[in-house]
Amino acid sequence: MDKKLHFNKPQLKSMLVGAGSEMVVAGRGTGKSEGILAPKSAQCYLGTMPRGTGVAVSATYSQAFTRTLPGLIAGWQNLGYIMDHHFLVGRKPSDKWKKMWGWKGPYRPPLDYKYFISWFNGGGCHIISQDRKGSSNGITIDWIIGDEAKLLNEEKLKTELFPANRGIIPAFAGNPYHHGITFTTDMPVGSSGRWILDKINDMDKEAVNQIWQLQVARYKLSHFYKKSNKPVQVEIAKQIAVIDDEMRQLRKGLLYYHEASTLENIHALGIDYIKQQLRDTSQFQFDTQILNLRPLKLENGFYPDLDEEVHGYFSENEDYFDATEIDYANPSFDCRKDKDLNMDMPMHIALDYNRRIHPLLVAQDYPTELRFLKGMHALYPNKLDAVVNDFCAYYRPMKRRLVYYWYDHTAVGDDRQTRICDEVITNLRRHKFVVKPMYMGKAPNHEKKYRMWGNFLTNNGTYKKRFSVNRENCSDLILSMYNSQAEQRKDGFGKDKRTEHDMNVPAQESTHYSDTADQLVTGILESGLSFSNDNYVSDSIMIG
Repeated sequence: MDKKLHFNKPQLKSMLVGAGSEMVVAGRGTGKSEGILAPKSAQCYLGTMPRGTGVAVSATYSQAFTRTLPGLIAGWQNLGYIMDHHFLVGRKPSDKWKKMWGWKGPYRPPLDYKYFISWFNGGGCHIISQDRKGSSNGITIDWIIGDEAKLLNEEKLKTELFPANRGIIPAFAGNPYHHGITFTTDMPVGSSGRWILDKINDMDKEAVNQIWQLQVARYKLSHFYKKSNKPVQVEIAKQIAVIDDEMRQLRKGLLYYHEASTLENIHALGIDYIKQQLRDTSQFQFDTQILNLRPLKLENGFYPDLDEEVHGYFSENEDYFDATEIDYANPSFDCRKDKDLNMDMPMHIALDYNRRIHPLLVAQDYPTELRFLKGMHALYPNKLDAVVNDFCAYYRPMKRRLVYYWYDHTAVGDDRQTRICDEVITNLRRHKFVVKPMYMGKAPNHEKKYRMWGNFLTNNGTYKKRFSVNRENCSDLILSMYNSQAEQRKDGFGKDKRTEHDMNVPAQESTHYSDTADQLVTGILESGLSFSNDNYVSDSIMIG
C-alpha cells in the first residue's frame, strides 16, 4: 500500500516551482528541513545527478549533527529512502552495499567518509561547518543546501564555499539543478541573516510566474489524459513533454525566494489558533513567529545594543569531532567540542529559579573579555537538579573544576531549610566540583541593569572588558535578550516580564535566560566581590 504524504503550502510551492536555486524564510514548525531541503536534495540534486556531489553547510558541526541532519534524514525516510539501506552517513560503503546497488561512487569521491553521506545512486553530500577553516578547500561540488541560513556568514560563503560549486560534468549538462543552492531559515530577529532577506531582489519574478502558468496547464492536461483514449493520450503526452522542457529551461539559473507565515497553514491550525496567538503573544512575537514579518530588533528592547554579529562568535574544536565516533541517530557531545573553553580556568555560573524553566549560564572571565560559553536549561516537570546534573555531565572533562556560583536574594529566601542556593552547591560538590559561593545580596533594580548593559554592550570604557557570546551554545540566551522588552514604570522603567507567565511563549524564549545573564554580569562587573581567574590564555588562541 502506497504511503500518503502531506505537504503544506510552502513545501508544495517549493516542489511546483522547482527552481535550480531557492531561498526560503519560514516560521518554525513549517518543516523546512523535512519538507523542503529533504525533497529538494533527494529528488532534484541527488536524484537527477547520479554520482554528483553536494554540500550540506552549517555554521557549526553541532548544528549539523543535532538539528539539520536529523531533519534531513527524517525527510528522506518519509520519502521512502531508508538510512543504512539507500544512504549511509559518516562511513565508507562496504563491498556488500556497493554490490547491492551496483555502486560506482561519486565522480569526485571524498578522501574521508566521516563527514560524507553516500547515496545509493553514486551521489553524495559533504557535511561542512563554516567554523572549521578550510573545510571546503580542495573539493569540487555540484550543489549546496543549508538550514538555519541566518547563522551562515555570507562573506565566508562567497570566498570559501561558492567557488567550489564549479564542477563541470558532461552528464549534467542542461540539468537546471546543477550548481543549484537551496537555503532555508526562520525569520531573523537580530542583525544576523539580513543578507538572505535581500535575495528577493535577485529573483526573476516573471520566470516564476511563467512556471506557475505552465504548471496549471500541465495539471489540466494530466487530468484530461486520464479520461482520454490511447491515441489522444499519445498527443497529450507530447504536449506535457513540451511543457516539462519549457519549465526545465526556466528553472536553470533561476532563484526562487519565498516566505511563509503561519497563516498559510491555517487550514490545518484553524482560525481559533490564530486568534489565540493574537491575544496571548506580544506584538513582536506575533509579527515574527506568526506573520513572519521582518522587525530585526525590538524598538523598545531592554538590550537595544545587542548585536549578535558584533558580540557573537562560533568556536568548535574540529579535532574533537575528528576523533569522536558520532551517533547520527542520537548525537551527544561534551565540553571538549568547545574551542573557546579554557580547560584550566575556573567557570562562572548563574541560574534563574522558576517552575517552568531553570536556565543555567556558563562564562569565563578574561582581563579584557567576559565570555559567555554555554546556556542550558531544564523544563517543567524537570527540576533544578536536572540542569545542574546536565552541567556536571557536560563539563566533567574539565581539568580545573573550580566554579564561581553567583546568586542573589532570589536563591536564598527566609527559611534556611529551603535555600535554593544550598541545593545547587551541594549537587555541584557531589559531582566533585569545587564551588565558591558568590552571594550578591539584593538584586539591583531594572533601570540599573539596563544602564549596566548599555555600557557593557557598547564597550564605551565604563568597564575594562567586552561582552562576547557563543552563538551556537547560547542561542536561547540571545533570543531571550532580543525578545526582552522595556516598559515604563512609576519609578523609571523595567523589563516587561509578561512572557514568563504566558503559556503560549516557550519558556526558553521568555525573559528567564536574560535574567540569568543579568545576575552573572552584575556579579562579575558590579558586585565588588573578589575572585581569581588564574591561567587565562590569550583570546586569539581560544577562538578560531
